[in-house]
Amino acid sequence: MPDEHELKHILASENRHQVAFFAYMSQSVQINAISKYMTFVYDRVETNVGNGYDVRSGNFTAPENGVYVFHTSTTSYDKSVCSVEVVKNGQIKDITLADSGQHDDRAVASSMTILSLTKGDIVLARVGKAQSGNYLESNQYSRMSFSGFKLA
Repeated sequence: MPDEHELKHILASENRHQVAFFAYMSQSVQINAISKYMTFVYDRVETNVGNGYDVRSGNFTAPENGVYVFHTSTTSYDKSVCSVEVVKNGQIKDITLADSGQHDDRAVASSMTILSLTKGDIVLARVGKAQSGNYLESNQYSRMSFSGFKLA
């Protein structure tokens, strides 16, 4: 069994390999301002341990090999529809659909995607094939967000 000094060394070593990020959009997005397959850029970064998330491009680049968990949350509002794709190196890995197309209220869609990544792999959230209506909401009521962390 490791003594206290060895345990501190092990824990310090483990902490060097932590990767986690959380970013959200600072304002709502007009549907007519987005296009199919456009990468969402979540411009407010709350957490970026390991510096994997790039606020300029909206891309997450894996800083090391491992199993990662990603989460997206999207809110459509006022007769709006938008699908969001989680994409790894150009390949769709997950899709959600926020659909308030038949009503004036909100519709929330979220995804949790577990991916095995190699250092340098790129993961992003982008507009999917479906989009129509007025806007995607990100404000004091609901946030559009993208987050992830290294699980193992």
